[in-house]
Amino acid sequence: MSKYQQIRVRVEPVYPKGLAKAFPRLHRLLAGFDNRLLEESPPLNDLAPLLVDVSLAKDLDPAVEKAVEATGQRILDLHRKINEALGGWKLSAAETLLNEMEDAFAELEKALPQP
Repeated sequence: MSKYQQIRVRVEPVYPKGLAKAFPRLHRLLAGFDNRLLEESPPLNDLAPLLVDVSLAKDLDPAVEKAVEATGQRILDLHRKINEALGGWKLSAAETLLNEMEDAFAELEKALPQP
């Protein structure tokens, strides 16, 4: 391994109009737990761990709690698998898992209540 350089593989966000437009309900929910989301649109893979914070929140809206319970563990499992695939340079597998994660986040978005 080089002493002063590293090779990195990472997931980059690609939202044509930002996270808030692509996933408005999710954005509104998660911005309450991480105010950086008011300015930034990180990739969904980076947002997965925030679901743990949401699930641990007190006085959570029952509809939000139900939606997170239904999809949260699947998303976290995919997050772990994606990072393992990236770390092992299994990029094709990572791409497949990222697509599965997008589907899971879309399910969560649909299940979250309207404002």
